[in-house]
Amino acid sequence: MTQSSRLRSGNVTAPETDTTVYEAIHNRRMNNEFTEFAPSREALQRMLDAAVWAPNHRLTNPWRFFVLEKGGEKRAEVAQLAYDNLFARSGNHENADGSRQRVLDAPALIYVYSVPADSEEMTQENYAAACCAVQNLLLAAVAEGLAGDWSTGNTTRHPALAETLGGEPDWTMVGALFIGQPSRPSASVRAPADEVTAWL
Repeated sequence: MTQSSRLRSGNVTAPETDTTVYEAIHNRRMNNEFTEFAPSREALQRMLDAAVWAPNHRLTNPWRFFVLEKGGEKRAEVAQLAYDNLFARSGNHENADGSRQRVLDAPALIYVYSVPADSEEMTQENYAAACCAVQNLLLAAVAEGLAGDWSTGNTTRHPALAETLGGEPDWTMVGALFIGQPSRPSASVRAPADEVTAWL
């Protein structure tokens, strides 16, 4: 990544949307039930463009994204890893096949990693920044009329996954993002901020 390729905030034009930041925050819910609608490459690119503006101490750009095309060979390879990993642990073909199909059927699928740094402190900061990047991406998904499921389950745990995607073995998995048009509404609950806040 060269200095000349760096984006400058004053030169970036945000996509037009009717969704406010507050609406995106409150409407962003995990949802893994999608219609057959496939998000466009352009929409996914806008979401990735939003992701890289996450808070990033020392500007290390620690996030790495892998977008797996639906129907592509790499998606099929990763789906098989999901099957193998779960079957090795459970011996249950049906559950393992469900994990494989989840990877195959997702309208859009993005794997996110964080790269290590020279110190444990900076590595932890990199991971935190990559998590913020995922939140940015999922908020942008809401603005695109989409929903996402941020998973750190079986589909992220095969030891050969990073190498299969083209990453390095010492990268930290941040999650698999299953993204699509939601087929059902989703809701959640939270404790009010007043219950977890001290004004000193």
